[in-house]
Amino acid sequence: MSKLPKFSSNKKYWMHLNRLVFGESCQCPSCSRVLQERYVGKYLWCPVCRKKYRATAWRGSWLYGMKLRPKQLFVLLWCWQQKKGPEVATLLAEVSYTTVARWYERFRSRVPDAVPLLSQLVQIDESYFGKLRSKQPQRIVVGAIEPHTRKLALRVTDSRSQEALEQFVQDYVRQGSLVVSDKWWAYEELPLLGYAHESHNHSKGDYANTNQGESIWSVSKRHTRRLYGGRILTRHLEALCQEWMARHNQPQLFESPMTFLQATLVPC
Repeated sequence: MSKLPKFSSNKKYWMHLNRLVFGESCQCPSCSRVLQERYVGKYLWCPVCRKKYRATAWRGSWLYGMKLRPKQLFVLLWCWQQKKGPEVATLLAEVSYTTVARWYERFRSRVPDAVPLLSQLVQIDESYFGKLRSKQPQRIVVGAIEPHTRKLALRVTDSRSQEALEQFVQDYVRQGSLVVSDKWWAYEELPLLGYAHESHNHSKGDYANTNQGESIWSVSKRHTRRLYGGRILTRHLEALCQEWMARHNQPQLFESPMTFLQATLVPC
């Protein structure tokens, strides 16, 4: 269980944002003069160029138009990184449930893409998301994981056909690797594509070497239900899969709010 950190003041976090975007010395991008900090107006001022700069609006920042206080931004980002539900985030950040949901989606949309290429031993499985007696469509997610590195690959699909599953394996698993799956028939011809294949019959209680592949769904569905009040909204499934992959493949992004902002906010 994550320990609640001691959050700083609004001014401190505002200064953190300025130094992330404009460097430790907060120099003017045009003349390299040290910018003057005008905290009340929430902007930086260059006395030579006579220009205003804001960290949340510099070079098309994804924070443009932010109405949150700096402390609220960092609190919400920390809650999202620690998988806190909306109820906890609303109390800590002192914002509405709608605001929490909107900012969680914004954080999720800024996760850098990192397509993994799994190798050696790879466990693979599929799972259904959504209910048949529901207005939202039922979707299928195919997942593969490297047990020794915990790297993860996910894809949302509408079919468990042989074509869909073989294409997933070819896109995310290096040829020559050992693919471990259940007895689903669509995996039977993987050796013809250059993969070693091992299958286990789950209906007979044989789960050997597939435990981590099965655990993908228990963790991800528990996380999703916590976010959406016990429901799994399939319209957010693609973005959620990107987040789950990033948590496995880029864990440094979730160490602290500063590491995430450093990777996504600082202009290239």
